[in-house]
Amino acid sequence: MTETTTATTAEAPTPGTPLLQASNVVMRFGGLTAVNDVSLTVNTGEIIGLIGPNGAGKTTFFNCLTGLYVPTEGTVTYQGQALPPKPHKVTQAGMARTFQNIRLFHNMTVLENVLVGRHTRTKEGLISAILRGPGYRREEAESRAKAMEYLDFVGLAKKAETLARNLPYGEQRKLEIARAMASEPGLLLLDEPTAGMNPQETRATEELVFAIRDRGIAVLVIEHDMRFIFNLCDRVAVLVQGSKLVEGDAATVQGDERVVAAYLGTPVEGGADSTTPEENQ
Repeated sequence: MTETTTATTAEAPTPGTPLLQASNVVMRFGGLTAVNDVSLTVNTGEIIGLIGPNGAGKTTFFNCLTGLYVPTEGTVTYQGQALPPKPHKVTQAGMARTFQNIRLFHNMTVLENVLVGRHTRTKEGLISAILRGPGYRREEAESRAKAMEYLDFVGLAKKAETLARNLPYGEQRKLEIARAMASEPGLLLLDEPTAGMNPQETRATEELVFAIRDRGIAVLVIEHDMRFIFNLCDRVAVLVQGSKLVEGDAATVQGDERVVAAYLGTPVEGGADSTTPEENQ
């Protein structure tokens, strides 16, 4: 991808303008409709929440946005440009994500994990790397400096040389966020960032997401912790059985009887049967 189509946080448009636009996204697996006609817009400067019961299609929708799945129907654009269905191209375009199940390189150091996230922002090729020419050495030094900056941002700079597998669970979550930020996204997608955390860690993660937004990065987050979501988000969209049930601010969503019914297990009319293996973990 050329530099003209590569977005970084420094190139982000004016706050409040559309950044990500998903229009009428449908994802089918054979006869199973996992995501059914879902549309969502994320504007610059926003934190948007995506909630719903287990099996609602949230992670499947994330996978459609980030190139892991090619939607059966619908379109996904970032800054008005269609996104190719290849995760590394989506990252180059300016979107980065974390995963519901932590995906770190456990036998690499904390610093090395973040350096992996810099890969889409480096330009020197294989020959330059083998010869270790001046361009490669300069770029490597810049990448290490950037990686340390992100580790400092999430509070892990002092553990840069620690193997990722030796970090406590909460710090592994922070490391995954630092690695995603190292690609300099305009939009960060977080898939259950507080899963398995205690209340203190959850509060720290909330503060971290606000700090990310303050750096000019929009955030789209899946989460089951309702207090976390409603404290954090400008808008919240609710998926139930693959379909978007409601979208609005915290008061609107919390006051919607259909949302209460969905979480209590009462059937919701018009929803698709969307339980997928990845969301039943």
